[in-house]
Amino acid sequence: MNDTLLDNQSQHTSPPYSVSLSESVFDILYADIEPPKVIIPNMLIEGEATMLAAHAGGAKTFISQYIAACVSTGSGCFGAPPSSPLNVLYIDGELSAYQIQQRFRAIFSDLGYATPTHTLQIMHKQHLQQVGALPDLATANGFSSIATDINNADVVIIDNLSALCPSADEMTQNAWNIYNHTIDTMRHAGKAVLILHHTDKNGISYRGHSEIARAVDNVIIAKKDTTLSTHNKTVIDLKKTKSRNAPSRETFMSITFGDLRYDGGFSMQYRL
Repeated sequence: MNDTLLDNQSQHTSPPYSVSLSESVFDILYADIEPPKVIIPNMLIEGEATMLAAHAGGAKTFISQYIAACVSTGSGCFGAPPSSPLNVLYIDGELSAYQIQQRFRAIFSDLGYATPTHTLQIMHKQHLQQVGALPDLATANGFSSIATDINNADVVIIDNLSALCPSADEMTQNAWNIYNHTIDTMRHAGKAVLILHHTDKNGISYRGHSEIARAVDNVIIAKKDTTLSTHNKTVIDLKKTKSRNAPSRETFMSITFGDLRYDGGFSMQYRL
């Protein structure tokens, strides 16, 4: 097993140091620091974690599955031009194997891929339960059990916190310490992380304690536009409520998906 993540998990204490650990601001200002790669504008950035929150049925899984398919094939996605494929790990804690199959068949067909790529790896609940390895990502053992898969990925998608962190009380601050430590570890390793969660009753913010979003750089709230959505299509508005590197924004993108061609097929479109 690749122990990179495991080693980082065990480093909870540090010995005292007799030398200064600070760094001059001039050294930082004039250092040759490569900017992080923007994989999908406003949503997926190398070395950053983004939370995508929505009500149940708010299409957060469909959107994240589409992102996974696009990034793993190098397809253009939501304003990002085509690029080299990246290794994506999608951790699904709710859907059955059949549901995953039907969703990705429709998505890959829309992207024009008859044969999906091996750069997209799915870790799903049904298979994990069969082998007795369903991880609790609020615990060190939970993350350690999937360390090899995480270390092999450029992009990690966690779908979703309620299903994959069953031991953590959403309203208890300390319940999220190990989870946040591991998200930080993935960020520092240069991985792009997308975390799916539910919104509160009003659909304005994510559900639970503020500590749930402590390690994330961006929070995006997805909300269904009930006026424009029909039996053929679903319209979702995305609003960024937290951004460490830029001002928070009102609705920055609308996504429409469904049988948009009225031919029984699936397609997805976006509008900035």
